[in-house]
Formats: sequence, C-alpha cells, structure tokens
Amino acid sequence: MRSGIKPIFSGAIALLLSGTMITPATAADLGSEVPGEKSMSIAGFDADVARAHGYEVVTLPDGAVASVPAEKAEAARLGKYIPRSGVIPPPAGGVSTSAYGETVGDCGLSWVQISPRGGAKASLTTGMTLVPDSGGPWDVHWWVDVADTGGYSTQPYTEYDGYYSSIGLSWTAKARSLNLTRGWANVTVTFGSFTITEAGWICYSYSPTASTTIT
Repeated sequence: MRSGIKPIFSGAIALLLSGTMITPATAADLGSEVPGEKSMSIAGFDADVARAHGYEVVTLPDGAVASVPAEKAEAARLGKYIPRSGVIPPPAGGVSTSAYGETVGDCGLSWVQISPRGGAKASLTTGMTLVPDSGGPWDVHWWVDVADTGGYSTQPYTEYDGYYSSIGLSWTAKARSLNLTRGWANVTVTFGSFTITEAGWICYSYSPTASTTIT
C-alpha cells in the first residue's frame, strides 16, 4: 500500500505508458535472460479502496461498470463522461455502445525474470506496469512458482517486497537470490496473482513465465 489506509475488501475480489516506466530491462542488474511478459485484466472493483483515493465505482448508461474520479461520477452515470479504460462490459446479453477509447478491461503488463548467477544460484524478480487511469498498484497479492530439476517452491510477495516507480504506475519486486539445482528452471507468476489499484481496480495477471538453465 502506498498510503496508510488499510484496504477493505467489500466487493469482487495494452495501453502502457509511453514515457519512463520500470520494466525488466530497467530493473537493476538482472542479467541478459529474456523476461516473460503477459497482460493484466480487470476483474472487478473494490469500492472502499476507490472511495478512499477519490474515486467512485459507477454504473454507466449501457450497464457497464467503471471506477471514475469522484467529481466525474454523476456525469459518468448520465453518459456525459466516458471513461477511457478500466471498464467492465455490461452483463451477458447487454450491448455496449461505446469503445471507451481503449481495450475494455485492460490493466497493463505483468512480467517475471530469472537470471543464472553460477554456483547453482539464480536471481528472480517480477513486477507490473499499469495504465494511468488505474491510479497505479496499491495493494499487491503476488506469487511466483519456481520449478527446477530439484523440485518446486513458491515465492510470495506483498507491496512491501518491492518498489514503486516515481510516478506510481509500476511496481518491481526486490530481486531474490535462489539456490537451485543445475539444469533447467522455470518461473511463473501464479494464476490468482493480483493487485488492487488506487482507483479500486482489481487486476489479475495472465501468468507470465520465463525459463533459463542453471549452471
């Protein structure tokens, strides 16, 4: 969490930045291994978190749901303000008359990277970069599965296990040193890893994976 507010879970548990953002390439000294990248998608909203940060979850005229700045909530309900992103389409059978300016429900990008260090060791890091309208990651619930010839393990993360970018739209985990078994190794952001953003978006990762050879 980037503020002192404790989240309250009351509901449902790629346009990326064109400017500076934290990505696998800019995370410190991760080696030359290729990161795995996959998008993140919005699955719901936490209305209490949104309200605590100046947003409001509203139903749009076509039945779609979005989190918008509180001062624009009434205009959004009336169809006078159209959110650019972070919109959950109308229920099954409903038809939306707006493209909302971006891919509906798209949160941003998630990634994971493993780099061999010699001596049967490797460096592991992971993270995300979200679209501006999300407000950026706030509460992080993240897990990375690690598999090698010696077995399996899971690395858990919260927001306190990483760093936010200066403009708050990216979160990068602190690199972890792993003791592994020589041979192949795979790392995967687990299904169910998600973040709650300052706008109250609940964004799930599509589970990127990366591989390397441990020496």
